[in-house]
Amino acid sequence: MAAIWTLTPNPALDITHRIPKLNVGLPHRVENVTVRPGGKGLNVSRVLAQLGVPTVATGFLGGTNGARLQELLADLNTGQLITSRFISTLGQTRLSLAVVDDDGEATVFNEAGSTPSDTEWEGLLSLLAASLQPGDLVACSGSFPGSSSPSWMSRLVACAHDAGARILVDASGPILVAACEAGADFVKPNDLELKETTGCDTVAEGAAQLLSKGVRVVITSEGAAGMSVFTKTGAYRAKPAQLVSGNPTGAGDASVAAWCKHLAQLFADHELAWAPSAAEIAAGLPTAVALSGAAVACPVAGEVDFELYKTMEPKVKVEDY
Repeated sequence: MAAIWTLTPNPALDITHRIPKLNVGLPHRVENVTVRPGGKGLNVSRVLAQLGVPTVATGFLGGTNGARLQELLADLNTGQLITSRFISTLGQTRLSLAVVDDDGEATVFNEAGSTPSDTEWEGLLSLLAASLQPGDLVACSGSFPGSSSPSWMSRLVACAHDAGARILVDASGPILVAACEAGADFVKPNDLELKETTGCDTVAEGAAQLLSKGVRVVITSEGAAGMSVFTKTGAYRAKPAQLVSGNPTGAGDASVAAWCKHLAQLFADHELAWAPSAAEIAAGLPTAVALSGAAVACPVAGEVDFELYKTMEPKVKVEDY
């Protein structure tokens, strides 16, 4: 099977504090602390590793936080399935702090991250140009660090296509628009990001606007309403078999992992020039919806409750939108 690359432009050293209850304005004694390699693309790699699927993880890392993140990534039980190909930067990798109470409510504080230099961005593009193979899939997830220009997204899409690879982008705002206008193969905003980016009141209207900009497939995650797939020739949706309470922070990343596995298998079964139909893509909805729900049950992003996933996945039904 062709390689799956996860690109995290703005990774983070994820720190999670678990406390009984968050009381704003009061001091808290924290006795339960976890530290994880974080950032949306790395969460995708971690979920795929738990599924037994290898990935190549890339992006930018710098400073002591970046070094610590690399160590934690290598120390994961599934770390042997994640190949690290990060670009070193002079800037410090950001911190992300999540405070989770006993009810599963999560309050997250995300630093913006340091802006990579043009030379560092060019280094990332050179790495991809030299490494990607025809049929590979690149999943670019999350924000750009600091004040990085969305124009780098246009070049990332072009770089993937020049190598004969396909690209899935999980982003919002100007970065999402740039991906669509550059002709990305897939984008996966959630419903709130879609409305923020397009100004449209409905998911269908927002997806139609993105499709008109040049992207081939729009996949939307919509919380309790489920997930939808939109193309110019058809649209499908699926609702979760049951609602799960907990921490939704990593749900979107788990769904991207599901889509990566599904799409990579589709590509492996066909010729490189083949373009999947809406129905073939939508066949991945049950796995994506169930895996996303199973991630909500876990307190830390990048992990899923596999027993719950196995219970929910057969019950998810795909229907015409």
